Amino acid sequence: MDAKQDFHSITAALLYLMKRVRPNIETSISFLMRRVSKSDVDDWWKMKRVLAYLKNIIDDVRMIGATSLIQILTWMDATFAVHSDMKNHTGGCTSMGIGLVHQKSSTQKSNSKSSCESEIIGVSEYLPYNLWFLMFIEAQGYEIGSNIIFQDNKRAILFARNGRNSCTGNSRHVAVRCFFVKDRVDKDEVRVDYLPNGLMLAEFYTKPL
Repeated sequence: MDAKQDFHSITAALLYLMKRVRPNIETSISFLMRRVSKSDVDDWWKMKRVLAYLKNIIDDVRMIGATSLIQILTWMDATFAVHSDMKNHTGGCTSMGIGLVHQKSSTQKSNSKSSCESEIIGVSEYLPYNLWFLMFIEAQGYEIGSNIIFQDNKRAILFARNGRNSCTGNSRHVAVRCFFVKDRVDKDEVRVDYLPNGLMLAEFYTKPL
């Protein structure tokens, strides 16, 4: 019992640290948080690995900046059925050119039937953060010239751009999430572009390596 309480306590401390100064451990922490009530030896090994990583980067400085105040770049990815209960994992991050101004790594609330569906759910979950940045920058008096979301799933991109025209009888159940993204695309608030898997920055927030 004491070991589980210690695991829970250390994970909570790491969560606070991650939110404050070390967003690069968010993926690891999001997975460890799912184990606080049932931690085992393997979970302790994973936690020790995170602590060793933090010790090695203790003097690293987080750099955030902008190469342009009229462009927002967002990377979005999702991992299909990566958890023990077969739920997917969403990862997203936003930059204005130098470093990341926001990132998110979280378990999707519902199961899906394909990797494409998990990508669609992931975009609909992360898009509100992107739109918040869009409205925030515009409120400062800057007119955003381009707001691009990069994805590595071409079918999910077609859903975002075409909506119902890309829906078949087997995909109508994802229509609501799909149309939320398509509505923003139609309003020219955001553009969804393809980016090869090897260049997908958001994979850092979906793969529990």
